[in-house]
Amino acid sequence: MKRIITGLFFVAVAVAFFSCKENSLEKQRQNELKKLDEFIRAHYSKTPELEEKPSGLYFLPEEEGIGDSIKMGDRVQVFHTTYTLDSGYVASTGAYEPLDLIVLPPTQLSTSPSSVSELKALHEALTYMKKGSKALLIFDSNLGFGQYGTYGAGGFTSLMMEVEVYKVYPTQSPEQEKEEETTE
Repeated sequence: MKRIITGLFFVAVAVAFFSCKENSLEKQRQNELKKLDEFIRAHYSKTPELEEKPSGLYFLPEEEGIGDSIKMGDRVQVFHTTYTLDSGYVASTGAYEPLDLIVLPPTQLSTSPSSVSELKALHEALTYMKKGSKALLIFDSNLGFGQYGTYGAGGFTSLMMEVEVYKVYPTQSPEQEKEEETTE
């Protein structure tokens, strides 16, 4: 009988512990979204160019750029500076060292990225940009470093990112590759 009571006690404690933890994560998420909404209203309510995308990404184009829009699968080189909403530094590229990445769909990106090159917000934003484009991105942790965070940005931290597309290397379709082979 003593074992049953002790076992039930530990089960009750475990249930209480895990249900509070989930509730705590949900509260952190709601708190983050509230702060992001307040930030947007305080700083960008009179900026009609700021566009909220269906994913929750806020995209503010600063320079148009030239050429075709970037597509999934294209290799790009970008310069970026990433901050928290309270202007805390997170990461940036060097003045002469662009970040080199292949633009991927969200399904191929981690829900817990460990570097800027893996951020869903960056990959999505690049599809709205061209070579030479500059933009400001504002996004929540769902498109950023997630609930666990990374160096410089804790879990459930919304971020701002200034992005400049330096170079674009378009992906060639199989038809284009065959066409090039026959002309050689």
